[in-house]
Amino acid sequence: MDPNSGLDPSWLWKTPLEVLRDIYESDALISMLLRNSQSWGYPPDIRGWGFFGALWAQITTTGRTIGVIGGTHNLAHAAVKVFLMNGGKIFTRHEVERIIIENGKAKGVILADGTQIEAKKLVVSALDPYTLCFRLIGKEHLSQQVLRRIESLENRYTCITWYFWSLPEHLEFTSAKINPDINQATNIVIVDKDPEAQVRQQHMRRLGIMPHDLQLQYSNHSLPDPTRVPDGKSIIMTEQFVVAADMMSEAEWLEYKKTHAEDIMSLWSKHTTNMSWDNVIGYIPLTPYDHCRLPNMAPTGNWAIIDNGIPSQWGRNRPVPELANYKTPVENLYATGSGWPPLGIAASWNGYNCYKVIAQDFGLRKPWEEKGRPW
Repeated sequence: MDPNSGLDPSWLWKTPLEVLRDIYESDALISMLLRNSQSWGYPPDIRGWGFFGALWAQITTTGRTIGVIGGTHNLAHAAVKVFLMNGGKIFTRHEVERIIIENGKAKGVILADGTQIEAKKLVVSALDPYTLCFRLIGKEHLSQQVLRRIESLENRYTCITWYFWSLPEHLEFTSAKINPDINQATNIVIVDKDPEAQVRQQHMRRLGIMPHDLQLQYSNHSLPDPTRVPDGKSIIMTEQFVVAADMMSEAEWLEYKKTHAEDIMSLWSKHTTNMSWDNVIGYIPLTPYDHCRLPNMAPTGNWAIIDNGIPSQWGRNRPVPELANYKTPVENLYATGSGWPPLGIAASWNGYNCYKVIAQDFGLRKPWEEKGRPW
């Protein structure tokens, strides 16, 4: 809003599509940027998100790290090792049924088998807001306003398919004749040149209509990191936005998993010289229906738990203002994860921010102060 910033203040109130049209002339370029923005859950025509949607679209087209050598699962393994080295213990297959609350304080948890676990200092949840508030805490401990706001959270925009394809070789694109570098690109979008196509598709999905024309994103992290595959092989991920999991039956999703693979192959065959079913070792189809195997992603199978691209569900308001500072109305009960600030993604920031709040409350070590920085 600073008139001396060089930015148009009206961008704050426009849609991502409107801001990109302010900046660029080419519809094809706008379509590409709009698809990049949508990958993070920013609808192309939502008002109040124009500046951030357009900014994020351009950030994600720049050169960036692919995570960690060998695959991002190594980050999880490293985190577990650090936790265990510092005296932590991990128990799997011990589902928590409810948080023990006495006199407004969290005292521990009750497992699904009835076992009670005492908490010496605090309880932290990384589950979705619905599970935390309606089951683990219980409605009796929360205000009606908080409960209504949790019930009204948007969770149908960021529903996607991720198909992982194992191939004997990297793809060779037909457009390499005019731009050989494309065969070395980690991320490519194959979209309609008309930006409005993505707007129409967005509204179709909200109505429960599965889009037929693909607006596909393609990622090949085995190009910059060959350690992820055997010599000469390739692993590719394709991403397509689809309807929420509860908008189709199980039978419909199982059929879609096959037809979508055929649609991807048909599209690839038009844009590559070496892609056919004879050139596929195997593939894993993941849809919102599959995401719901994790209870905290049900019933919509939302990639970000709750939508990112809603101004009221981003940053300091996520998931709702009353819970956004990682504390809950229950004393000694903290919450973090993809449903908390700044946005939903597999990253360290949600947990780190939560730790900063806990460190302040319990007088724990503050490494950021030791290094003279605010983060």
